Amino acid sequence: MISEILVVSIGLALVALLITAALSPLETLSWWAGWTEQEMEAPAAVGKIGDTSESALYIIYLSGVASISGKYLLRREEMFIRALRARFPDAVIIDNVFPYSPAGMPLLASPRLFDRLWRWIQKLDLQGRRTLLRGLTNLRNIYQVMVSADHRYGPIFSQGAASAMEAALGNAGYRAGSGARIVVIGYSGGAQVAVGAAPFLKARLGAPIDVISIGGVLASDPGVAAVDTLHHFHGDGDRIEKLGAVMFAERWKLLANSHWNKAKRDGRIYVHRVANMLHAGPKGYFGLPKRGARSNNERMLDAVADVLSGLGAQ
Repeated sequence: MISEILVVSIGLALVALLITAALSPLETLSWWAGWTEQEMEAPAAVGKIGDTSESALYIIYLSGVASISGKYLLRREEMFIRALRARFPDAVIIDNVFPYSPAGMPLLASPRLFDRLWRWIQKLDLQGRRTLLRGLTNLRNIYQVMVSADHRYGPIFSQGAASAMEAALGNAGYRAGSGARIVVIGYSGGAQVAVGAAPFLKARLGAPIDVISIGGVLASDPGVAAVDTLHHFHGDGDRIEKLGAVMFAERWKLLANSHWNKAKRDGRIYVHRVANMLHAGPKGYFGLPKRGARSNNERMLDAVADVLSGLGAQ
């Protein structure tokens, strides 16, 4: 009897997952149709708001698939961003764009079909209570990453994501046509969103666009043709990042004419292997426990800072 219940439960769960996957593009299509236009709010900028002198460097940070709203980052991500600001005080750093919605609309926003569920999960997180429900957020956002990587829906999703980033940049004082450099740092699924949005940002703002991928699950997105450089960091123990290299066949060396492989031949994709790092958690890219002299968080900060310095950041 118990085994039958277990089988039925697993079957229902699989059906639910398939239905959720099938419905994932609907948010993108509804945004494209204009149904969510009144719901979209431009993210408030974080940086030198009100400063009359424009920065030469604007950095947008896109969180991983555990993100529920651009206003809330994991503590280890917050510490990374805080240290990055200290390292580059003249840069404008924006860290509150929600990347897993074409409208940039956080899961906590209303009206959403399951906004009460996301608020409940957020409440549990703030109370420090870890439950299996947390996986629903990851799963939902993973499906949106798949939409971003899809050849049919991806360009629509990416236009929306670019609009959310453009709005945040405008609030931070960015002027289109100024030529100020834009660097998008994407963690996990955020890297795929960053690459997908790159051609639209570049066309609208007339700016050089660089992407720094931290454990990014990346497809061979047409957007790689628009980025000036793509620096991809992957931990040697990161099995999640490896999924992208296997799952998206156009990244295979066999397909030499894919966007990814062409960009590699052009010298615009730099792959950096980082030792002793997993995808997430205390041993992940932003892990805080000291491992020897420094934490993974500090090591990742140094690696990203080296790239930014190479791009001319002061």
